[in-house]
Amino acid sequence: MNVVNTQIAYLLHKRAYRETSSILEVLTKDYGRVSLMARGTRGARSKIAGSLMLFTPLVISWQGKGALPYLKSIERADLKAPVLKNRSLLSAMYINELLMYMLHKDDVHEDVFEHYHRCLYLLGDEGNLEISLREFEIKFLEMLGFGLNLSVEADTGEVISSDQIYNYFLEHGAVKSNSNQDASVPKISGACLLALTENRFQEISENSVHLAELKQLMRYVINFHLGNKKLKSREMFKPVANKSHIQG
Repeated sequence: MNVVNTQIAYLLHKRAYRETSSILEVLTKDYGRVSLMARGTRGARSKIAGSLMLFTPLVISWQGKGALPYLKSIERADLKAPVLKNRSLLSAMYINELLMYMLHKDDVHEDVFEHYHRCLYLLGDEGNLEISLREFEIKFLEMLGFGLNLSVEADTGEVISSDQIYNYFLEHGAVKSNSNQDASVPKISGACLLALTENRFQEISENSVHLAELKQLMRYVINFHLGNKKLKSREMFKPVANKSHIQG
């Protein structure tokens, strides 16, 4: 029987299984996304229910063969968990959904684990939520082999011009914008594209126009990769956003 001991992990999702057990979806550093059956997690006397915390570094062990091994042990890692509240918490829920939908089980992506770990702590800064999410999305897609073509004009191979406006076409890249192009295709300035290729995310975050362009682009690209899947976290963002607007 296969045994894996003391693996650093994050809990991505939990659902009820039978009378007192749960199915856990966890992201691990060395094994990627793994599904585990956790026995006795839902009873009033459960000794491990309190450790099944989202967005908290965990140390877990499991054993068993097949698609659903069972959890042997779980405890919190000796790391301070990120402080996530309000929009920061919803943002973390959003990236969990992306991982659940786009990361295949048992595919090892140590870089994804490190990227996710870093992003959770960045999300604690509510003033930089938008750019932290955009940076996560862009690099996550790169790690999965879906990187964006941002450095050259897709049709001609010409270097991106900072004073030009481009349309971004899925699975093709940035093309100089013209009046005949589909209005649903996102537009993005060359200056923003150049900042992205040079990882100047902080500069983008300080420019409201570029930040809005990037948000539109990434929504378009993420929706394509999600297909017909709907993200619950996006719906939860709406009342929070409306409340924030009312409060000024």
